[in-house]
Amino acid sequence: MAFSPDSLKISIAQSDNSVFIYRLGGNWDDKKSIINKYTGQSSSVTCLVWPSGRANEIVFGLAEGKVRRGFVKKQYKSASLYSTNSYVVSVASSVDGQSIISGHLDHAIIKMNLETNEKVQIVNHSCIPYALGWGSHVVAAGNDGKVVFYDDNGTFYQKMDYSYDPKVKEFTCAAFNPTGESLVLGNYNRFYVYSLNSKRGGWDEVCMKHIENLYSVTSLTWKSDGSKIVIGSLCGSVDVFDISMKRARYKGKFEFTYVSPSQVIVKRINSGDRISLKSKSGTEISKIDIFKDKYIVAKTYDTLIVGDMTTDKISEIPWRGSGNEKFDFSSPGVCMIFNAGELLLVEYGVHEIMGTCRTEFLHPHLISARLGTGDSDSGKLIAYLFDVQTIRVQDLTSKTILATINHDSKIDFLSLNPKGTRLIFRDKRKQLYLFNIKEQKKTTLLSFCNYVNWVSDSDVVVAQNRNNLCVWYSIDEPDKLTMYNIKGSVEGIERSHGKTEVIVEDGSAQSLSYQLDEGLIAFGTAIDRNQLEKAVEILDPLELTTETEANWKTLSKAALEQQNLLVAERCYAALGNISKANYLRGVNKLIRQYEEETKTDGKNYYLVQARLATLNKEFHKAETILFNQNEVEEAMMMYQELHKWDESIKVAEKCNHPEVKELKANYLQWLLETKQEPKAAELKEREADYLSAISLYLKGGLPARAAAVVNNYNVSFEQDLLERIASELQKAGMHEKAGDFFEKMDMQERALSSYIKGHAYHKAVDLAKRAFPHTVVNLEEEWGDWLVAQKQVETAINHYVQAGAFTKAIEACINARQWNKAVQFVAHQSPEIARPFYEQIAKHYADVRQLDLAEKYYVKAGRFESAFEMYVRAHKWDQAYHVIASHLPETEVTLLYIREAQKMEKEGHYKEAERMYLTVNEPDLSINMYKKSKQFDHMIRLVTKYRRDLLKDTHRHLAQQFEMENNLKQAEHHYIEGGAWQGAVDMYKAREMWEEAIRVAKSNGTTKEVAEIGKKWAKTKDRATGIDHLLKLGLIDAAIDFEADEKEFDEAFRLANAHAKYKLPDVYLKYAMHLEDERRFKEAEEYYIKANKPTEAISMYEHNEDWHSALQVARQYYPEGVNQVYIDQGNYFLKRKDFNKAETAFINAKQPSIIINGYLQNQLWTEALRVAKRHAPDLAEDINRRYSNQVGSKGSGEDLVNSAKMWENSGNYSRAIDLYLQVNESHYQNADRLESVWERAVSLAMTYEKDRAQEVITNVGNKLEAIQRFSQAADLYESIGYYENAIHCYINCKNWDRAREVAASVRHSEMHHHLYQFVEDKYKKYLVDSKQADVIIGEGDVHTGIKLYIERGDWDRALEEATKYGPEILNPYLIEYAKRLLKEGQFKEAAEAFARWGTFAVQSNFPIYKTLSLEILAEAQENELVVLKEMLYKVSENIAAATNDRDNPVFKEFYKYLLISHFLLLKSECQSLKIPGVYTKLCISLLRYCKEIRADKAFLDAGMACKQTKVLNMAFVLLNRYLDLAEAIEDPQGSALADNTDFQNTDIPSPYDIPLPDKNILNEQKRDEIKDWVLQVSVEQQSEQTLSLRQCERCGVQQFEANLTCLNCNHEWEPCIVSGYPLLKHNTIVCKFCEKGALRDQWNEYVRVTQHCPWCKNIQTTYQSPISIYYQLISK
Repeated sequence: MAFSPDSLKISIAQSDNSVFIYRLGGNWDDKKSIINKYTGQSSSVTCLVWPSGRANEIVFGLAEGKVRRGFVKKQYKSASLYSTNSYVVSVASSVDGQSIISGHLDHAIIKMNLETNEKVQIVNHSCIPYALGWGSHVVAAGNDGKVVFYDDNGTFYQKMDYSYDPKVKEFTCAAFNPTGESLVLGNYNRFYVYSLNSKRGGWDEVCMKHIENLYSVTSLTWKSDGSKIVIGSLCGSVDVFDISMKRARYKGKFEFTYVSPSQVIVKRINSGDRISLKSKSGTEISKIDIFKDKYIVAKTYDTLIVGDMTTDKISEIPWRGSGNEKFDFSSPGVCMIFNAGELLLVEYGVHEIMGTCRTEFLHPHLISARLGTGDSDSGKLIAYLFDVQTIRVQDLTSKTILATINHDSKIDFLSLNPKGTRLIFRDKRKQLYLFNIKEQKKTTLLSFCNYVNWVSDSDVVVAQNRNNLCVWYSIDEPDKLTMYNIKGSVEGIERSHGKTEVIVEDGSAQSLSYQLDEGLIAFGTAIDRNQLEKAVEILDPLELTTETEANWKTLSKAALEQQNLLVAERCYAALGNISKANYLRGVNKLIRQYEEETKTDGKNYYLVQARLATLNKEFHKAETILFNQNEVEEAMMMYQELHKWDESIKVAEKCNHPEVKELKANYLQWLLETKQEPKAAELKEREADYLSAISLYLKGGLPARAAAVVNNYNVSFEQDLLERIASELQKAGMHEKAGDFFEKMDMQERALSSYIKGHAYHKAVDLAKRAFPHTVVNLEEEWGDWLVAQKQVETAINHYVQAGAFTKAIEACINARQWNKAVQFVAHQSPEIARPFYEQIAKHYADVRQLDLAEKYYVKAGRFESAFEMYVRAHKWDQAYHVIASHLPETEVTLLYIREAQKMEKEGHYKEAERMYLTVNEPDLSINMYKKSKQFDHMIRLVTKYRRDLLKDTHRHLAQQFEMENNLKQAEHHYIEGGAWQGAVDMYKAREMWEEAIRVAKSNGTTKEVAEIGKKWAKTKDRATGIDHLLKLGLIDAAIDFEADEKEFDEAFRLANAHAKYKLPDVYLKYAMHLEDERRFKEAEEYYIKANKPTEAISMYEHNEDWHSALQVARQYYPEGVNQVYIDQGNYFLKRKDFNKAETAFINAKQPSIIINGYLQNQLWTEALRVAKRHAPDLAEDINRRYSNQVGSKGSGEDLVNSAKMWENSGNYSRAIDLYLQVNESHYQNADRLESVWERAVSLAMTYEKDRAQEVITNVGNKLEAIQRFSQAADLYESIGYYENAIHCYINCKNWDRAREVAASVRHSEMHHHLYQFVEDKYKKYLVDSKQADVIIGEGDVHTGIKLYIERGDWDRALEEATKYGPEILNPYLIEYAKRLLKEGQFKEAAEAFARWGTFAVQSNFPIYKTLSLEILAEAQENELVVLKEMLYKVSENIAAATNDRDNPVFKEFYKYLLISHFLLLKSECQSLKIPGVYTKLCISLLRYCKEIRADKAFLDAGMACKQTKVLNMAFVLLNRYLDLAEAIEDPQGSALADNTDFQNTDIPSPYDIPLPDKNILNEQKRDEIKDWVLQVSVEQQSEQTLSLRQCERCGVQQFEANLTCLNCNHEWEPCIVSGYPLLKHNTIVCKFCEKGALRDQWNEYVRVTQHCPWCKNIQTTYQSPISIYYQLISK
């Protein structure tokens, strides 16, 4: 059984040896019928296939070994294809359906081409090929467990062996998917799925599906789109499996099913519509995009697939895009692709590019493409903007330009009608125009137009003129339009269900619609289809309005063109043109008479044709027709009826009519009588009566014709007549003619004046040069002014230049958009004059996105801010900052950034504004911007990053703001984030949203805080309700507290006992406080004790001055508080000055010091001393001292010393020490005296008060430090083990050795390490501050020492020191040094540094190496190249050593730079040594590196080298390209580089990828010499004018001889180290030292001169082949 390719028919082989074909239809309800059958086969039909590419043929195999073909459309017809002697077990078709293969019982597999009937046995398989299929390869499998793939010719390709697996039985059937890239093989209880690996080129087993009890798979078939496989088994089961590679969803609207790498099914999810994308080239589909929900764009490696889902049309074109393509689908049936400045058009369903054009304007309103309607008048056209003021209409089929429309204003809309015969366009002034392409005629339709478009599938135009809707039902009559008054703006035109409506948006929620006259629209369609009678039927019932009148005129014109005279007569009758209608009625009558007489077509009758020609005003044609029939009288009568007497006379003269003279006389008399003097003058002029002719011309007001008579005939005339003619010419305003006349009369001044008045400046200047040279300059300027006034600005430029009016010349250049000329002129003006022009030029380049040029001229104009704003609008932030920072101070830069950011902010471009604020470190302004725009997320983000200290305050502020705006959720969020969750609670409380308040509290607060809020909520309700709410929310604590606060203590105790016993103490406490308030102190005491709060009971009694009860409670429940009760009691009596009771209380509290202080405060020294002696003897001396000090504290230094000595003598050494220590700098100015006094205090402490020794020494040490006695202080600190203080002192006096010794003496390891490190850090800082770099490095601090050398600018010493410590130390400093050199433009020095100190294979170094390489290669200075080559050699070797991979992309990149530098140096060497052959090839090889070296110089050198070596074909092509580049440098906007055909199949970069230099390398004179030579070669055809080619060693394709890569098979060659050409196998030798390859001839040529290898410089000799050496030996 096999389905037809379209699945509408099925063929079934039956057991009676016949095959039936059934028509199934596309739906279940369609009628099923037998459409063919093939009977009479002599044996059973064993297999059957329906080839996909041959819908009307089926192929089946028979048991007797025959393979037959059945023809579906020929009843009962089948024929034998071929016969074998072996049973046919299987048959399969190729993917394209043009060939079949059959498998036989004798293991043979036979292939046959159904077109050529060529049959061949391709292979004898290892077993019976029951499973046979043909996709990308032929697959055969059977009962031996092996799956074998063959190519189309039977060559073994791949094998998969399953014979070792006992579960694998016999393979029964095979099926490839429609693309031939996926395969399913049936087996026992399983089937296998294979996929072709396009990258590896082999077949992979994707999966094996095991299904228990499936038994043998007996049949397989794929769904037509390849997404599913249907499997039939031996037991009758039929299973469907989804066998796609993967599925993916696209934007939630579409589903992609990857059937194979090259086929994807796209399904619209909501409707189920499907379309299959299949690459005809078989390459993998890598990416799919869908635009406008119906247009598909898919990409493969080398093709592009576009499609329209609504029409199911797919197109595939070859494509190697950049990835930056832009697509436009605005034109019906066409996909427009913009790539690299070129617009390509692809028609859906056509697998080739329909056409191309170059434009920079991609807006859908600025491009219009039409495929035409299929008739002869329409074609495939495109209208596009050539520049902002020029439209081009191009025929895509013939590639011709049909029209170029030059306009005087910028165009903002254009559209072709469906037939492509007319174009409407609108300019920026909102003026609407119609252009007739056939007639090349432009018509103004509206002076102001808001909206315009064609009605679909018609020539009806709809436009809006302010509040008027304008409709042209017949665009051939632009003045016939229908107007409707509307309110609002037209949004579009909808045409469906037989109605056409204009949709108007009036600003309300609903749109309004205005219905157009569908009859008039249908009329246009009928005209387009040449259905004239139907057009008449449409117009007949309509009233005659301006619209219908225009349509009748259009119909009449079409009818006359097609000679449908009955329709034409009807049209003129409807228009009320009775004369034409009667005329046509007569013609039709004449036709009928002729047809009745001759029985032939009356339209061919010569009188009919003559009258039709007359009707069309083709009088000469009518005359010719009548002359051919000898109807002279008829011809003369025709002219006379038309009052064309002169023509009638000409006919009479031509035929020598006898009445010619009479005709002339009558005609002249009639002309004079009817005041037609000019006609009479012509008649007289023909008769040579010149005076009469002149007189009549003057009388008729035609002085120019009179002057022409004088000029044309060599006849002398009187001076008065000449004066009269000149005067009449001037009166008539014909000044140029008058000037010619005056000049002929030798009246030069009057001639010049007339020329000037008539603006005939060319003649005026010519005359002035001959007669009035001093006026030429003024005339040239005046000429230029007039041309400008006439909008001929470009022409005016040269005249201004001739006049020396360069300012006007510049203005003219700018107005004519001749920007290069304008720049040239401005460059020679003073800065004051030049600046405004530079600004205008810069604005132009900014408009066309040539920002580098715009920047250049903005800078010259001094408009740095404008350059900055330009870059900002283009989102080129780095360039914006660079240009403004380079020319303005930092403060102005900041202000400018802020001002521009504020503009962005006003326009709503917040991201850009933020970036600008942050660039100048103004995050606060950015934060404030987001605050004002209420974008609080961005505000918080910036605060978090830049003002973290204000983050919480910001959150709180936002919370308050949101609260005021009643945005409670946001307010809550910010309150919590700001750490003020209580604010959120208060917010909810204020709005009585208590549940929300409690929720927030539970999430963020403690249980106690939650309870407090719960209580407050309960208080807002009655007690019972409040308790119920609290209990429902589980707030037991709050409920208990609430009951207690409400004095409901019984209920509180009940709740606490029942639910929260831990709350009983709190209830007891509150109850006790309640009892205390009611002065029930004993009861209160009881509950305070139960609440475990005895201190509260004590405080209660103290508050009531019941000291006895307080002491009683304290002694019983709080013993440790007894003393405090006494103290409180004592303080109570002390405040009342009851010293005796207070003394008793403090003594009982064992705090005598308090009462002593009380006595002292009250100056009761005796009482204080008494208590002290009895209860605090240790205070007695202090009291005594204070008492004595009260008297002597204000003494001098000597007084203090003497007093100390007295205490010392009395044995009170401590007191003596204190007094010694009281001595300070205010007492003695002598530091030695101070030191001696303090040392005495130390001595006493060390001898008698050892427990104070440390304190005293510390004090004295501090004092010594204060008077700069650091060494003495250090000794003291060291003596008491204060090593840190001692070290500080030694450091202060720069005694580093002693400081180290002290640090070393510390035994505690951690402290020892800390102090030693401290000393070393201080010592290092000291060395750094004193700039002792060598000492620092000697101390082991390499980095610090090196940095000191760098600060001194001694980079050599710094890098030399860094080298000693290895690459880890050296590399960062080397990179820093290189960056500085690069910034200063010292590229050679940077390369020398790398070459000298090291080129490390570190990833971060590679960008610097690359930048340095590109900078040096761009300039190609030989001294720099030598150093660069050395550096790159080391870089490449280090990368290769680090990665051990010479195929690494990084290695390849730097090896390429190495080769470029090598070839450039070698080129220079060969030029100086005069090795022309190698030099020429090097120049050609270097062309492939035009991206890295200067392109114009490379092409110039290569072309000149080829010219010198007589390789003229290469010289012509290369010098021609050089001239293109030179022209592009002069005019970057030009199209000099549009054609790259000569270099398409080379590895020379495209001109669009080559950076162009700012100026040409040669002056214009030398370029002209080259141009002349190229033109000479082109004209003389001296050579083929193409690049030299060679044959690829691998695939044999012809290609450019210097290609390193075959663009057909991608085979790559290594470059020759001598010439750069590819190393070909038959001509390659290798250097025995460096093992680099070279071409033999170039090697010999180079080594013969230099005697060394160009790469390694080792001594070498020329290469001789063995046979040449042999012949040399024989000759010797």
